[in-house]
Amino acid sequence: MQSETDMKSVEREMMELKLIAEHKQDFLPLLALADSPKFIKNYLERGELYVFEDKAVALVTKEEDGSYEIQNFAVAVSFQGRGFGKIFMLELCRKYSGQTLLVRTDEYTAKFYEKCGFTAFKRVKNYFPEKYGERIFDKSRELIDNIYLKVELT
Repeated sequence: MQSETDMKSVEREMMELKLIAEHKQDFLPLLALADSPKFIKNYLERGELYVFEDKAVALVTKEEDGSYEIQNFAVAVSFQGRGFGKIFMLELCRKYSGQTLLVRTDEYTAKFYEKCGFTAFKRVKNYFPEKYGERIFDKSRELIDNIYLKVELT
């Protein structure tokens, strides 16, 4: 009989990070959990789209300075808060080993990235109200400041 640790190891090995080259728009419903569709259009085709078990997505772009930026990271609502996002992020970080990964997010989601090893290095005050031209809420929390985080992957 397999131990719980062995079973988790097997489950983890079965989870697969897939690069999506075509029909990226098919994943708009998941991507829209993390950003407005009008903004997703600005980066959808220029980035690498990864899907994790068809329950999570990440879109990563290569920036001019050679770093990579996570433009979008979303987990299906029914899988949030269960460790799925962290496993996905660890797999994504493994994919970009040897690189610098950046992300810009709200002050609430920044805590998730910090748990994944990212460090905050910049805060832009009133970013969300100014960018979207209206008050933006996520799970009844108003989004105001934009937090920049990064991780140097070895």
